[in-house]
Amino acid sequence: MTAPLFWAPPAALTQAAPGLTLVLEGEEAHHAVSVKRLRPDQPVWVSDAAGRLISGAVTSAVAGPPAVLTVLVSRVEDVPKPDPRLILVQALTKQRRDEGAVAAATGLGVDAIIPWQADHSVVRWDKARAGRGRERWQALATAEAKVARRAWVPQIGPVAQSVELAAALGQMLGAGRGTGIVLHEDATSGIAAALEMEPIGAPAPTERQARSVYLITGPEGGISDVELAAFKAAGCQLARLGPEVLRAGLAGPAGLAVASHLLGRWAR
Repeated sequence: MTAPLFWAPPAALTQAAPGLTLVLEGEEAHHAVSVKRLRPDQPVWVSDAAGRLISGAVTSAVAGPPAVLTVLVSRVEDVPKPDPRLILVQALTKQRRDEGAVAAATGLGVDAIIPWQADHSVVRWDKARAGRGRERWQALATAEAKVARRAWVPQIGPVAQSVELAAALGQMLGAGRGTGIVLHEDATSGIAAALEMEPIGAPAPTERQARSVYLITGPEGGISDVELAAFKAAGCQLARLGPEVLRAGLAGPAGLAVASHLLGRWAR
Protein backbone atom coordinates (compact mmCIF):
# COMPACT_ATOMS: atom_id res chain seq x y z
CA MET A 1 0.00 0.00 0.00
CA THR A 2 1.22 3.51 -0.80
CA ALA A 3 2.49 5.45 2.20
CA PRO A 4 0.09 8.11 3.56
CA LEU A 5 0.68 11.80 2.88
CA PHE A 6 0.50 14.62 5.40
CA TRP A 7 0.71 18.40 5.03
CA ALA A 8 3.25 20.63 6.76
CA PRO A 9 3.87 24.40 6.63
CA PRO A 10 6.43 25.37 3.96
CA ALA A 11 8.76 26.79 6.62
CA ALA A 12 8.91 23.39 8.32
CA LEU A 13 10.26 21.76 5.15
CA THR A 14 12.72 24.46 4.08
CA GLN A 15 15.70 22.91 5.83
CA ALA A 16 14.64 19.28 5.39
CA ALA A 17 17.42 16.95 4.24
CA PRO A 18 18.13 13.20 4.27
CA GLY A 19 19.24 12.08 7.70
CA LEU A 20 17.50 14.90 9.57
CA THR A 21 14.27 14.60 11.52
CA LEU A 22 11.01 16.35 10.79
CA VAL A 23 8.44 17.03 13.50
CA LEU A 24 4.71 17.27 12.74
CA GLU A 25 2.29 18.71 15.27
CA GLY A 26 -1.31 19.84 15.37
CA GLU A 27 -4.12 18.42 13.25
CA GLU A 28 -1.92 16.51 10.84
CA ALA A 29 -0.02 14.82 13.68
CA HIS A 30 -3.31 13.91 15.39
CA HIS A 31 -4.61 12.41 12.15
CA ALA A 32 -1.38 10.44 11.67
CA VAL A 33 -1.19 9.10 15.22
CA SER A 34 -4.81 8.72 16.35
CA VAL A 35 -6.65 8.14 13.05
CA LYS A 36 -4.11 6.42 10.80
CA ARG A 37 -2.45 4.91 13.92
CA LEU A 38 1.03 5.16 12.50
CA ARG A 39 3.84 3.57 14.46
CA PRO A 40 7.67 3.68 14.31
CA ASP A 41 9.31 2.42 11.11
CA GLN A 42 6.20 2.96 8.99
CA PRO A 43 6.82 4.95 5.77
CA VAL A 44 5.21 8.37 5.27
CA TRP A 45 5.21 11.29 2.86
CA VAL A 46 5.07 14.91 3.92
CA SER A 47 4.44 17.85 1.58
CA ASP A 48 4.02 21.61 1.80
CA ALA A 49 1.26 21.40 -0.88
CA ALA A 50 3.45 23.58 -3.12
CA GLY A 51 5.79 21.07 -4.71
CA ARG A 52 8.15 19.94 -1.95
CA LEU A 53 7.76 16.25 -1.13
CA ILE A 54 9.50 14.47 1.74
CA SER A 55 9.66 10.72 2.14
CA GLY A 56 10.81 9.04 5.32
CA ALA A 57 9.90 6.74 8.17
CA VAL A 58 8.21 7.37 11.50
CA THR A 59 10.60 7.38 14.46
CA SER A 60 8.05 8.25 17.14
CA ALA A 61 4.30 8.75 17.37
CA VAL A 62 2.90 10.44 20.46
CA ALA A 63 -0.88 10.67 20.81
CA GLY A 64 -0.66 13.54 23.29
CA PRO A 65 -2.26 15.91 23.72
CA PRO A 66 -0.58 17.47 21.93
CA ALA A 67 -0.02 14.87 19.22
CA VAL A 68 3.51 14.76 17.81
CA LEU A 69 4.83 12.72 14.87
CA THR A 70 8.57 12.55 14.26
CA VAL A 71 9.86 11.44 10.86
CA LEU A 72 13.39 10.55 9.77
CA VAL A 73 13.83 12.08 6.31
CA SER A 74 15.20 9.75 3.64
CA ARG A 75 14.51 11.81 0.50
CA VAL A 76 13.63 15.36 -0.47
CA GLU A 77 12.09 16.07 -3.87
CA ASP A 78 10.92 19.32 -5.41
CA VAL A 79 8.19 18.31 -7.83
CA PRO A 80 7.95 20.78 -10.75
CA LYS A 81 4.66 22.18 -11.92
CA PRO A 82 3.30 20.22 -14.89
CA ASP A 83 3.70 21.82 -18.31
CA PRO A 84 1.29 22.54 -19.82
CA ARG A 85 -1.03 23.18 -16.91
CA LEU A 86 -4.57 21.82 -16.96
CA ILE A 87 -7.20 24.27 -15.73
CA LEU A 88 -10.85 23.33 -15.33
CA VAL A 89 -13.49 26.03 -15.74
CA GLN A 90 -16.38 24.41 -13.89
CA ALA A 91 -19.84 25.94 -14.09
CA LEU A 92 -21.82 26.11 -10.86
CA THR A 93 -24.43 23.36 -10.72
CA LYS A 94 -27.24 22.25 -8.44
CA GLN A 95 -27.18 19.25 -6.10
CA ARG A 96 -23.46 19.90 -5.53
CA ARG A 97 -22.46 18.11 -8.70
CA ASP A 98 -19.86 20.83 -9.13
CA GLU A 99 -18.28 19.79 -5.84
CA GLY A 100 -18.08 16.23 -7.09
CA ALA A 101 -16.31 17.56 -10.16
CA VAL A 102 -13.82 19.45 -7.99
CA ALA A 103 -12.95 16.31 -6.02
CA ALA A 104 -12.69 14.11 -9.11
CA ALA A 105 -10.67 16.69 -11.06
CA THR A 106 -8.21 17.01 -8.19
CA GLY A 107 -7.71 13.27 -8.05
CA LEU A 108 -7.16 13.27 -11.81
CA GLY A 109 -4.39 15.88 -11.60
CA VAL A 110 -5.99 19.25 -12.41
CA ASP A 111 -3.71 22.22 -11.65
CA ALA A 112 -6.34 24.89 -10.98
CA ILE A 113 -10.12 25.25 -11.00
CA ILE A 114 -12.15 28.34 -11.85
CA PRO A 115 -15.76 28.44 -10.57
CA TRP A 116 -17.95 29.82 -13.35
CA GLN A 117 -21.27 31.60 -12.82
CA ALA A 118 -22.76 30.65 -16.20
CA ASP A 119 -25.90 32.17 -17.67
CA HIS A 120 -27.82 28.93 -17.16
CA SER A 121 -26.42 28.09 -13.71
CA VAL A 122 -29.35 27.45 -11.37
CA VAL A 123 -27.11 27.97 -8.33
CA ARG A 124 -26.14 31.62 -7.86
CA TRP A 125 -23.21 32.80 -5.74
CA ASP A 126 -23.67 36.28 -4.34
CA LYS A 127 -20.70 38.05 -2.74
CA ALA A 128 -21.05 36.33 0.64
CA ARG A 129 -21.84 32.92 -0.81
CA ALA A 130 -18.95 33.17 -3.27
CA GLY A 131 -16.46 33.37 -0.42
CA ARG A 132 -17.92 30.38 1.38
CA GLY A 133 -18.24 28.40 -1.84
CA ARG A 134 -14.66 29.03 -2.81
CA GLU A 135 -13.46 27.99 0.66
CA ARG A 136 -15.46 24.77 0.45
CA TRP A 137 -14.08 23.95 -3.01
CA GLN A 138 -10.54 24.62 -1.75
CA ALA A 139 -11.07 22.35 1.25
CA LEU A 140 -12.34 19.60 -1.06
CA ALA A 141 -9.34 20.00 -3.36
CA THR A 142 -6.90 19.93 -0.43
CA ALA A 143 -8.46 16.78 1.02
CA GLU A 144 -8.55 15.00 -2.34
CA ALA A 145 -4.95 15.98 -3.10
CA LYS A 146 -3.88 14.26 0.12
CA VAL A 147 -5.71 11.07 -0.86
CA ALA A 148 -4.09 11.20 -4.32
CA ARG A 149 -0.62 11.76 -2.77
CA ARG A 150 -0.12 14.98 -4.71
CA ALA A 151 2.73 17.38 -3.95
CA TRP A 152 0.74 20.27 -5.43
CA VAL A 153 -2.75 21.26 -4.31
CA PRO A 154 -4.81 22.84 -7.10
CA GLN A 155 -5.88 26.37 -6.30
CA ILE A 156 -9.50 27.49 -6.60
CA GLY A 157 -9.81 30.85 -8.33
CA PRO A 158 -12.44 33.54 -7.69
CA VAL A 159 -15.85 32.90 -9.22
CA ALA A 160 -15.92 34.24 -12.79
CA GLN A 161 -18.79 35.79 -14.69
CA SER A 162 -19.17 34.86 -18.36
CA VAL A 163 -18.13 38.22 -19.82
CA GLU A 164 -14.98 38.56 -17.73
CA LEU A 165 -14.10 34.91 -18.26
CA ALA A 166 -14.26 35.23 -22.06
CA ALA A 167 -12.19 38.44 -21.91
CA ALA A 168 -9.50 36.81 -19.76
CA LEU A 169 -9.36 33.79 -22.06
CA GLY A 170 -9.07 36.07 -25.07
CA GLN A 171 -6.02 37.79 -23.58
CA MET A 172 -4.39 34.52 -22.54
CA LEU A 173 -4.99 32.67 -25.79
CA GLY A 174 -4.25 35.70 -27.94
CA ALA A 175 -0.81 35.94 -26.33
CA GLY A 176 -0.10 32.33 -27.30
CA ARG A 177 -0.02 31.17 -23.70
CA GLY A 178 -2.55 28.42 -23.90
CA THR A 179 -5.44 26.59 -25.49
CA GLY A 180 -9.12 26.94 -24.63
CA ILE A 181 -11.43 23.97 -25.15
CA VAL A 182 -15.18 24.18 -24.65
CA LEU A 183 -16.68 20.75 -24.01
CA HIS A 184 -19.87 20.82 -26.05
CA GLU A 185 -22.18 18.19 -27.53
CA ASP A 186 -22.48 20.06 -30.83
CA ALA A 187 -18.75 19.88 -31.58
CA THR A 188 -17.74 17.76 -34.56
CA SER A 189 -14.29 16.73 -33.30
CA GLY A 190 -12.66 15.68 -30.07
CA ILE A 191 -10.06 17.03 -27.65
CA ALA A 192 -7.17 15.67 -29.69
CA ALA A 193 -8.04 17.92 -32.63
CA ALA A 194 -8.52 20.94 -30.34
CA LEU A 195 -5.11 20.46 -28.74
CA GLU A 196 -3.45 20.52 -32.15
CA MET A 197 -4.93 23.93 -33.05
CA GLU A 198 -3.59 27.34 -32.02
CA PRO A 199 -5.62 30.56 -31.92
CA ILE A 200 -5.45 32.48 -35.19
CA GLY A 201 -2.76 35.15 -35.08
CA ALA A 202 -1.24 33.88 -31.83
CA PRO A 203 2.53 34.44 -31.55
CA ALA A 204 4.87 31.51 -31.18
CA PRO A 205 5.33 30.63 -27.49
CA THR A 206 8.64 31.35 -25.78
CA GLU A 207 10.34 29.20 -23.18
CA ARG A 208 9.41 31.66 -20.44
CA GLN A 209 5.71 31.61 -21.23
CA ALA A 210 3.73 29.21 -19.08
CA ARG A 211 1.22 27.35 -21.20
CA SER A 212 -2.18 26.27 -19.99
CA VAL A 213 -5.03 24.18 -21.35
CA TYR A 214 -8.43 25.45 -20.24
CA LEU A 215 -11.26 22.92 -20.25
CA ILE A 216 -14.63 24.68 -20.04
CA THR A 217 -17.75 22.79 -19.03
CA GLY A 218 -21.24 24.24 -18.65
CA PRO A 219 -24.13 23.77 -16.20
CA GLU A 220 -27.19 21.51 -16.48
CA GLY A 221 -28.91 23.94 -18.83
CA GLY A 222 -25.94 24.06 -21.15
CA ILE A 223 -23.81 26.95 -22.40
CA SER A 224 -25.86 29.80 -23.82
CA ASP A 225 -25.47 30.92 -27.44
CA VAL A 226 -24.07 34.26 -26.24
CA GLU A 227 -21.46 32.55 -24.09
CA LEU A 228 -20.54 30.13 -26.85
CA ALA A 229 -20.03 32.99 -29.31
CA ALA A 230 -17.87 34.85 -26.78
CA PHE A 231 -15.68 31.80 -26.18
CA LYS A 232 -15.24 31.26 -29.90
CA ALA A 233 -14.31 34.92 -30.36
CA ALA A 234 -11.73 34.51 -27.58
CA GLY A 235 -10.05 31.74 -29.60
CA CYS A 236 -11.48 28.66 -27.88
CA GLN A 237 -12.09 25.44 -29.76
CA LEU A 238 -15.14 23.21 -29.34
CA ALA A 239 -14.66 19.53 -28.55
CA ARG A 240 -16.89 16.60 -27.69
CA LEU A 241 -16.00 13.60 -25.55
CA GLY A 242 -18.13 10.96 -27.23
CA PRO A 243 -21.61 10.11 -28.49
CA GLU A 244 -23.21 10.49 -25.04
CA VAL A 245 -24.12 13.73 -23.29
CA LEU A 246 -22.40 13.73 -19.90
CA ARG A 247 -23.74 15.27 -16.71
CA ALA A 248 -22.49 18.74 -15.80
CA GLY A 249 -20.32 17.34 -13.00
CA LEU A 250 -18.89 14.52 -15.11
CA ALA A 251 -17.80 16.22 -18.33
CA GLY A 252 -14.94 18.18 -16.77
CA PRO A 253 -13.23 15.20 -15.08
CA ALA A 254 -13.74 13.08 -18.21
CA GLY A 255 -12.13 15.79 -20.33
CA LEU A 256 -9.21 16.03 -17.91
CA ALA A 257 -8.58 12.31 -18.17
CA VAL A 258 -8.51 12.47 -21.99
CA ALA A 259 -6.29 15.58 -22.06
CA SER A 260 -3.88 14.11 -19.48
CA HIS A 261 -3.37 11.08 -21.70
CA LEU A 262 -2.99 13.08 -24.91
CA LEU A 263 -0.52 15.52 -23.34
CA GLY A 264 1.65 12.72 -22.01
CA ARG A 265 0.96 13.54 -18.37
CA TRP A 266 -0.18 9.96 -17.89
CA ALA A 267 1.84 6.91 -18.88
CA ARG A 268 0.91 5.61 -22.32
